[in-house]
Amino acid sequence: MSRDLIQTTAGIIQSYVSNNPIEAEQLTGLIGEVFNSLEELSQKGSLGDIDAATAEDLDRWVDGLNKKERTGLTKLQPAVAVDQAVQEDSVTCLICGKTCKALKGHLTRTHKLDVADYRAMFNLPKDFPMTAPNYSARRRVLAEEVGLSEKLQASRERKKKQSS
Repeated sequence: MSRDLIQTTAGIIQSYVSNNPIEAEQLTGLIGEVFNSLEELSQKGSLGDIDAATAEDLDRWVDGLNKKERTGLTKLQPAVAVDQAVQEDSVTCLICGKTCKALKGHLTRTHKLDVADYRAMFNLPKDFPMTAPNYSARRRVLAEEVGLSEKLQASRERKKKQSS
């Protein structure tokens, strides 16, 4: 049994239990389910090509975030080149290499990071896109079609009149 797999399972369970109430009887099943899933993923090679040094560096980074500190990462290499991370129809996670239309949900669910921490991790500018350009354009068109800009403007005017 891999020590790393056990430690990863323990970390996931610890995070889950600290944020979600769970009955003691359910804990054993949850541990088994998480361990088996991780074992299956590691056998398929789906966990990505993160070496031990990078994993330790990421652990220190996350520990720093939990303490509200932002420590520099010297060894962390992006999964893809930063200039290739944003394509017209997708944006690629620099941590694991997963492609998405929008990264915020993936970062939150998978890596437990917010956008600001992700950008700081790779020294990305504040305006670095977190959504694919074509996806953003489609969402913008949909918002205009249903009149969201007009509704927003009307709402702002009402608030302005109420505060005056």
